[in-house]
Amino acid sequence: MKVLLPDGTGYKANLHAHTTDSDGRFTPEQVKEYYRAHGYSIVAYTDHLFMRDRSSLNDEGFVALNGYENCLHDGGKANADKAYHFNFYSPAPDKTGMVGISEYFYDFFNITLTHKSEKELAASPVLNGFCDPEHSVENANKIIEQARRLGYLVVYNHPVWSCHEPKDYLGLKGLLGMEIVNYSSYRAGSEPDDMGIIYDHMLKDGQKLYCFANDDVHRCQKDDSLGGFNVMYPEKLDYRNVFECMKNGVFYASTGARLRGIAVDGNKVYVGAENARSVRFSTDGRFAKLIFEDKPVTDAVFEMNENVKYFRVTVEDFHGKKAFSRAYFPEEFKKK
Repeated sequence: MKVLLPDGTGYKANLHAHTTDSDGRFTPEQVKEYYRAHGYSIVAYTDHLFMRDRSSLNDEGFVALNGYENCLHDGGKANADKAYHFNFYSPAPDKTGMVGISEYFYDFFNITLTHKSEKELAASPVLNGFCDPEHSVENANKIIEQARRLGYLVVYNHPVWSCHEPKDYLGLKGLLGMEIVNYSSYRAGSEPDDMGIIYDHMLKDGQKLYCFANDDVHRCQKDDSLGGFNVMYPEKLDYRNVFECMKNGVFYASTGARLRGIAVDGNKVYVGAENARSVRFSTDGRFAKLIFEDKPVTDAVFEMNENVKYFRVTVEDFHGKKAFSRAYFPEEFKKK
């Protein structure tokens, strides 16, 4: 039997957070304490166009990942509708160079960064010069490739808030994943609570990517926090192991429901859940299955068609909260 997702509590992570280093209302230290007080062990700091070493926030019970959020808006204007927003995650605490930064948006967000010293800004350098701000799949792919050469992981953010159509996300290359949940955008009314259809579109496009549930927190209030998180299973709670866990997809995304392991034995997929009302097994084709009960489901078994190109699992509990596995591909679960 091949275990794809462990059965355990794991570590709770928010991988999309803004602070006073960009347009957030709380300092990095305050964001750490807020999330730690609510049971989180991992936060990725993804300020707009500003990235710095967050090592001072790390301790035995908490890991702060270095990141930043980049943006390409239609026409290069901040108030344009269409926008690519990507989160970039650094492989090392002291690696903070940024790529894909538009000069226009760097200037725009520097309105909120004018209190920073030259030394702080120098610690978050723009590499390879400023980029072309044009909103296009081709331009986005160039930036993703530049980031991947640095060893960064790249996640595609809030596609509905970004006013994207299939032509805007089909053809993207090199992504680690996409946000199946962006809680802040959902609470603002601009994003559905589940972007599973878009995730499937991208998977059927041939993109082998994961899915994440993130807060996109700015205010540390009910309307933008504690609604989307990822349960991660690093071998050890430190920066390197958390980064590798993310890179290797050893996690699931959630709005509150619990997955308790996924394993494959031959053509059978075994799923564990907690207080689930339904467990959905989805694939690239019509071969799918929904288990829906009036009593809690704790275990589900699905028989898998041998020709599936991927499968993923969605659990919904009796409170309407969901958990999403990332997609698993044949090379991961088929016997060699």
